[in-house]
Amino acid sequence: MEQNDKPTKKILFMQEILSKKILGERIKLLRLEKAYAQSYVANFLNLSRSNYSQIELGNQYPTYNTLNAISTHYNKSYHWLLHGTEEQNVKQLADVNTNFVGVVKELEANLKNFASSLQRLENELKHLKNDMAVS
Repeated sequence: MEQNDKPTKKILFMQEILSKKILGERIKLLRLEKAYAQSYVANFLNLSRSNYSQIELGNQYPTYNTLNAISTHYNKSYHWLLHGTEEQNVKQLADVNTNFVGVVKELEANLKNFASSLQRLENELKHLKNDMAVS
């Protein structure tokens, strides 16, 4: 039985190494897209530059707190960081959020126009009252 476990352990070990490398590459890609230096990212993550470099190289997994800070800073989900794709629910939620923001902006613009129209009506009403009082 021990003979059969060796290939399985090797496969799992290789998957873990590959997983760390891929995660490190994704994190590095995010940093490079923003043109950040490793020292800058390491600083906001409260890590040494060397420690952060090991994460990007795939030699070390980031801690939960580090992964959380990375996902928050770059506006990426854990799922994307770990798997390279967004879950369908996350994409749908992002679309809904984008649409919501658009609707809110449109409502704000309409409210400003309405407030402006009310101000003009109020001024017109004052002029009419003044004209009636003078007559």
